[in-house]
Amino acid sequence: MNLSDLYKQIVLNHARNRRNQKEPISYTHKIHYKNPTCGDVMTMYATINDNIVEELFFNGDGCFISMASSSMFTTIAKNKSIKELEELSHLMHEMIVKGIEVEDLRLDDTLSLRNIHKLPARYNCALMPWQAFCKLIKGS
Repeated sequence: MNLSDLYKQIVLNHARNRRNQKEPISYTHKIHYKNPTCGDVMTMYATINDNIVEELFFNGDGCFISMASSSMFTTIAKNKSIKELEELSHLMHEMIVKGIEVEDLRLDDTLSLRNIHKLPARYNCALMPWQAFCKLIKGS
């Protein structure tokens, strides 16, 4: 299996077996977000204390890229600071939109989305949970 096939398998696994997809009983932050280009939707629920993401969940409906990315994001965001997630968000944007090679292991499975750069119509699908989280922490 080559690296490209491995990345496809990771994306498909997250799309089919979504991690952290549920509405929790309690949370400190919530946002409903709609992908501005295709209509994919999600609601993100976070428990944030002292600028640390303690819990992060989502409910959504959309393409396999947006749902896989949401699963990946909610997995890596737990126990990270808002500042660290802002740094990772910048790296994701660089990787997806600009095609810059990113090797930061904190991005974990999201690195498997690197080939989305070749599909400009899918940028917002891959970045949807990152964009939603940005709005969530800004309170809009």
